[in-house]
Amino acid sequence: MVKAFSSKLILIAGFSVATLIACGDSDEESKQAGEIAAAGSLLNYVPADSPYVFASLAPLPDDVLDKLEPKINRILSSYQILLQEMVVMAAQPADTESASEEDQLDQQKAVAILSEMSSLFSIEGLRGAGFERKSRSILYGNGLLPVIRLEVSNGALFEAALARIEESAGEKMEQMSIAGNPVRYVDVDQARILVAVLYKQVVLSVAPVDFAEPQLSSLLGFAAPASTIAAAGVLQKISGDYGYNDFLIGYLDFARIVGTLTGYAKGLDADLVASTIDEVVLSDVCHAEIREMAGVAPRMVMGYSDVSTEQFESQAVIELRDDIAAELKTLPAAIPGLGADAGGLLSFGMSLNVVAVRQFVEARVDAMEKDPFMCEHFADLQAGVAQVRAGLQEPPPPMVNDFRGFLAVIENIEGLNMATQTPPTSVDGRFLLAMNNAPALVALGTMLSPDLAGLGLQPDSKPVLLDLPQAQMLGQDLYVALSNDALALSIGDGAEAELGDMLAAKVEDNGTFFSFGMDSSRYYAFVAEAIQMQEPNDEAPMSPEFQKAMQEIMLGYADIYEHMSAQVRFTDKGVVIDSVVTLGD
Repeated sequence: MVKAFSSKLILIAGFSVATLIACGDSDEESKQAGEIAAAGSLLNYVPADSPYVFASLAPLPDDVLDKLEPKINRILSSYQILLQEMVVMAAQPADTESASEEDQLDQQKAVAILSEMSSLFSIEGLRGAGFERKSRSILYGNGLLPVIRLEVSNGALFEAALARIEESAGEKMEQMSIAGNPVRYVDVDQARILVAVLYKQVVLSVAPVDFAEPQLSSLLGFAAPASTIAAAGVLQKISGDYGYNDFLIGYLDFARIVGTLTGYAKGLDADLVASTIDEVVLSDVCHAEIREMAGVAPRMVMGYSDVSTEQFESQAVIELRDDIAAELKTLPAAIPGLGADAGGLLSFGMSLNVVAVRQFVEARVDAMEKDPFMCEHFADLQAGVAQVRAGLQEPPPPMVNDFRGFLAVIENIEGLNMATQTPPTSVDGRFLLAMNNAPALVALGTMLSPDLAGLGLQPDSKPVLLDLPQAQMLGQDLYVALSNDALALSIGDGAEAELGDMLAAKVEDNGTFFSFGMDSSRYYAFVAEAIQMQEPNDEAPMSPEFQKAMQEIMLGYADIYEHMSAQVRFTDKGVVIDSVVTLGD
């Protein structure tokens, strides 16, 4: 028990060291972005049919790292304090009446391991473990099994870091020899987690405990794959099609994973399925229909499209079957300001063409009636088609078809205390409701409320004080403005001045379904303030030092990230998720 406990903590330590951000000196070769399949690339270890790959094949530019490194070091220093405080808490005397000798020994080992780990949480500590700016990394599937490969300046440095942790624990991990290479491992239930330290690489993976040496050799890349993703040019094509660079690029092949799990496993996957998954007997028609369903969204790709000292731009695309992608493109509606930078603390909105949604559902129902599922496992799904068809016969409620979307912008929040769950005393913001015939909505409202009729609201985009008893209860001024295709509402002192611009904002017909924006610097500052106000309790004891370190981590993130935004768009390629992170000064 003690030995297994120590090995698991050592392994966690190794993973923590391996996955921390690596920054250091760069060389000229590593600056050459775009050489995805360069000689000696990590991709030469990845099988060509890998179902998923996420790779960082070039270090970030020097000017970006020069800007980020001091801020990252600040956060790592705070994490170092957290670990040290965990050591202090773990070192507290155990309850001798309830704690066994073995429990107390585990506690002592935890203290030793965490204490040694804390020394690695710094740029200098990472350098001492072998990580530099030029270190590249990749996570991929050798079949379904995950493999992480990380470059180090010298494997002996990482080996020494693990050895120091083992020495502190007074226990070493189990070792085996695979293809002449020493490999550390620890067994957790039926899984064996493996760590191999090579000359200039660290390799981590997981496999069933009954895998033999040839299987593990293939998994860890000691036996070269018959064909590689580098030679197949998979990432090169993704880069060319989508404009991603090699700072970060990858994909997840849903169709291949589904095929593997439904009877088409081969190689290591066949061994994995035989070892760990109870046999599921599927008919030929079920196999075919499951693969057909997976073909609707066969793959997701992602990567960085732009990296600079000002911002990081990234994108993920869920690729869709052409007919589905074409139908989804009709669902968004164009509404003022959606997808643009609305400013404020937080903004979010969405658009929806209700008529197009109904047509999309009808098209799916038509397809399932024309070509019904025959697999017995989809019987309930097919049976539900009749209910959906019946629902489509019912006319929608009045004005539902006129709905086009909304946009909300929160400028400021006062009095909010997340620690005590105290609601805000005031909120400044604005809200836009887009309708095909917004004056008709107001006319309906005036029929239900004589007070609303007395406001004299006209579709001229001019703000009018919402002087109603319900609004007065909020204790803040509410204004409303109307145009022919939208209704806008503001709350807070002076917020009404923005309503005219909100209604007149540019309409981008670019397929935006959802958008989100956040002043991340202010958000993390909010979280830091909540941590500062949080009172310790018996269930979650927190020393002042621990609390301060947590607060410093949040403030560190507030210093790095100034603004974050994301858009979800429907395009010819599928569902596109664009993200932009703006860096602080």
